[in-house]
Formats: sequence, structure tokens, C-alpha cells
Amino acid sequence: MRFPPAEVRAHWPKPNYVNPVVRGPGLLIVELTLVPIALICVILRLWIRIGWLHKSWWDDYLMVAAMIFSCLTTALVIMAVQMYGWNLHVWDAAIPLLQNGRKASMAGQTLFVLASSFVKMSILVSYFRVAPNKSTFRKLVWVTLGIVVAAFLTFLIALWLQCIPISSYWNLLAGDGDCIPEGPPLVTQTVVNVVTDFMIYALPIPTLFSLSLPMIQRIGLVVLFSVGGVIVVAGSFRAYWVHYVLYETYDATWYGYEIWLWTAIETNVGVVCGCIPALKPLLFPSRARATGSKYANGSTHSRRKEKVTPVLDQVEMDTRKLTQTDSRPDTATAHVQISHGFRPMSGATDKSRFDYDIEQQKTYML
Repeated sequence: MRFPPAEVRAHWPKPNYVNPVVRGPGLLIVELTLVPIALICVILRLWIRIGWLHKSWWDDYLMVAAMIFSCLTTALVIMAVQMYGWNLHVWDAAIPLLQNGRKASMAGQTLFVLASSFVKMSILVSYFRVAPNKSTFRKLVWVTLGIVVAAFLTFLIALWLQCIPISSYWNLLAGDGDCIPEGPPLVTQTVVNVVTDFMIYALPIPTLFSLSLPMIQRIGLVVLFSVGGVIVVAGSFRAYWVHYVLYETYDATWYGYEIWLWTAIETNVGVVCGCIPALKPLLFPSRARATGSKYANGSTHSRRKEKVTPVLDQVEMDTRKLTQTDSRPDTATAHVQISHGFRPMSGATDKSRFDYDIEQQKTYML
């Protein structure tokens, strides 16, 4: 928070500590609407992965962690606005209130970095479910994951070490020499956050139209994966308001309200977007069961496995085909495997598995 010079303070209205002008309840309404939606999405995801498909993995656990940090971020956002002066004009906030607001700001930035980073890591790890070994897509996922983890650690360290002692961050009367300028690292963090969001949600898009599916189905898959673009928009709004508060105004508490709003929106919407692909079986339960019955005929599996396994295959293969390489499968091996009811493990990347599951995909999506 920049301390305004005397000529700026001279034009401020007289402080009103008794009945100041405050922001409306918009933030409270938005956040208390988004949090239940995000929680429901995570619960449904866990129910599908654990209770239905019996195939949870690290991406599910990372999303649970992201949901926890997102809830904490939202709670802190509401507290900052309702209790720590981030809905007031700066001239209507006393110094002790402003200092408490700065403490909330540091905590909020920390929780935001944790929540957004875990969402990104969950989505990227989910790509490993469907990315064949040594494929270009898998290499790009690794590169993006490395960038996300490096940014996560770098910005947390920069946040907590920008002031020495750390209390100078919220002590508005501390000397300027105790802290590095707040603007450059924070603006860099918001820009990198938007760029990595875009990279994550753009990774699968280039190969979608190469699928051997009708155009309407390919468009449907594009829409499914592109819904994550909403998080890029939310991150862009947050980046704009961070820049505005840091460089365009001294009324940081009044306009900082917008940063808090978009911070909680971005984390909760990120959780929702990260869960949407995992919720697809809920859209076509009867069709999934019909497909399961068709491909389970003649197998020695139990009735329960006959219903569950094809649905599991479909969830993974909806995206596994996106990264299929150009090499052709060994058709003889594929024929032997299928004719004897043998199914490769879900993590395998052999091409017979691809061809077999693409038939399921087409049947499922009719």
C-alpha cells in the first residue's frame, strides 16, 4: 500500500470513522454462491472416482487440497471486507484498521497462491492419465508443471521475504528501506498466473479437431475443455485491478475490494473448471451402462465390474485419444487381446488399447 504524499491527502474528504460509506453486499453474495458450487463439484468428483469408478489418483487429492485452500481464501476475503476495512475509502479507515487490513492482505495472497497452484497441479496431473509415454503432449505437460511449481515456490518466498522484518509489510509507518517495492513482484505474479492458466487449458485443444469423430462431437469436446477459459478471464480481471491499485490510485482499500472479489472468484471457479471433465459420466449414465453391457458380454468379470469398467474406460479415453501418436497398432495383438477378454491396464499406452477404447467412445457419444 503506497503512503500518499501530503498534497494528495490535502484533497481527501474529512475522515468519517462513525458512519463511513461502504461497499454493498455484492462480494458476500457472489462468494457464498460460488463456494457451495465448488464444494458440490469436488464431492461429486470424489464420488465418481472413488465410489463409482474405484480409481482415485493424485489429481483428485490435489483438487481436495485446492478446495480446502479455496475455502480458506474465501473466508479470509469475507473477513477482510467485513472486518478489516477493504470496503472503505482509505481516508475513512484509521491506521490500526489499515494495518490489520495489510495483515489480511499477506494472508490472502499466501492462500491464493496455494489454492490456484494446487488447482493447476491437479489439472496437469490429470493429463498424465491420458498422455502416452514419450509423446509431445506429455513433455509439454511436464514443462508446464515445472513452470507452475517454480512460480508457486518463487512467489511464496518473494511474498514473505519482501520486507525484513516481515512486520514492516503491515507497519505503515516503517521506513522505506525495510521493504522492496511491492508492485513488480505482485504484478509479475498476476501475469504469470494468467499465462499458466492459458497454457493449461490450451494444451489439449490443438489435437481435438484431429479426432475421427463427427464434427458436432468434436465441437462438444472443444467446449468441454474450453470451459476452463473462464478462469483465464477471472485471472485477467484480477491482474487489471492489482495493477490499478498499485499504480493508479491511493484509495487502495476502496479499489482493493475488486482484487478481493476476483481473488475468490478465480480460486472457486478454478476448482469448478478443474472438476468438470471428471463429472462427464453424470451426463450420460444410462448410455454409459448400455455401453458397459455391450462390451462386457462374454467376459468373466463380475456384474459389478461389467457396469463400472467401461465407464472408467470412457472417462479416460475421452481425452487419451487426443494425444494418440501416429504410429499404427499391432492389429494382430489387439485382436488376440480383445477376443480373449483381456484388457490392458488403464495406465498402458499400447495402441491396441487406443483402438478398442475409441470404439467405446464412439458408441458412448452417439
